[in-house]
Amino acid sequence: MSYIIEGSRLPIGKANGFYKNVIPEVFTGALIKSFFEKFPTIKSELDEVILGCALGTGGNMARYAMLEAGLSETIPAATVDVQCASGLKAIILADQQINAGANCVLAGGMESNSLAPKRQYQPKDQRFVNSETFYTQATFAPDRFGESSLLAAAESVAKKFEITKEAMMEWTLESNKKAIEAIQNAYFEAIISPFESYHLDQTVKSNLTLERLINSQSSALIDHTNTAHLHDGACVHLLASEHFLQINYLKPNFKILATATAAGQPSLAPMGVIWATEALLKKTGINIDEIDLFEVNESFAINALAFVKHFQVMPSKMNIFGGNLAFGHPFGASGAINLLHLMQAMKLKNAKKGLVSIAAAGGLGIAILIEKV
Repeated sequence: MSYIIEGSRLPIGKANGFYKNVIPEVFTGALIKSFFEKFPTIKSELDEVILGCALGTGGNMARYAMLEAGLSETIPAATVDVQCASGLKAIILADQQINAGANCVLAGGMESNSLAPKRQYQPKDQRFVNSETFYTQATFAPDRFGESSLLAAAESVAKKFEITKEAMMEWTLESNKKAIEAIQNAYFEAIISPFESYHLDQTVKSNLTLERLINSQSSALIDHTNTAHLHDGACVHLLASEHFLQINYLKPNFKILATATAAGQPSLAPMGVIWATEALLKKTGINIDEIDLFEVNESFAINALAFVKHFQVMPSKMNIFGGNLAFGHPFGASGAINLLHLMQAMKLKNAKKGLVSIAAAGGLGIAILIEKV
């Protein structure tokens, strides 16, 4: 069993905002360096650094970031891409490393939409259009599986669960309200590591109203009123074995009880939050009612709304500080940030068990169940 000693993140920036001229390895390196100022004797004891990233500026970004942070060049590093679920997958891999005998692993994720490379298929690739055409979203499944774009998948799930656009806009508004309250109450001060002069998230809107959302909506069912926008950010967690904790006199905050990955129809990708949670419940044998708090990634409002409807979970137990619709969705870091917010919520509410779940392009889902120590 692995334990989470602590986690930390950067302020989340809009695309072309805080970090518009900062390569992600550099701002992530700054986060890692700041994080280990709290644990100066542990950084040389790391077995590995595992970080998720969905867009990527090229190469093994986790290796670059940890070297940028000043960690020993003898520490291995790996970069993971499971699109939106990359950061949470990195944490699952760290958990598995520790269960296999590792002592201490740093895991999380990073993302820069600001510096996402222009991507183009090779002329020999059947998807090539012309030398002037670049793609922003990869193809997530063969054509025979139907439309796999995330917008289309979100629309399909909204229709499947009969959730209206107004309900999705209301969820967006509520997410933002909860985020404002969390900021006003300084719930994130302990978990945000400032970057240069930035110490608050750039994304939360203090003047958002339902009327503004209604007036600005498009005719599409899924649009900017119920979709997380493009962001930059990074988040890390320090995981360790029980033996490592004992010999270093460390007290963890949480332990990982179970993890699950699941998959389903690519054209229903937002249902990954449901598939992964069902897989975890089946694996552990616990009932959904035994879980005190939930953090479900809000890449789309439909993710959380479908989760609530499927499991009959009280909305008051979901994303209690607000979610990605308010704070932002830096793809590769997002799941790690969701876990960090869940941990902070569990401390505040003195909750015993919490679950984080995230969906990813291609019809994937990842969930982690944690318990407060």
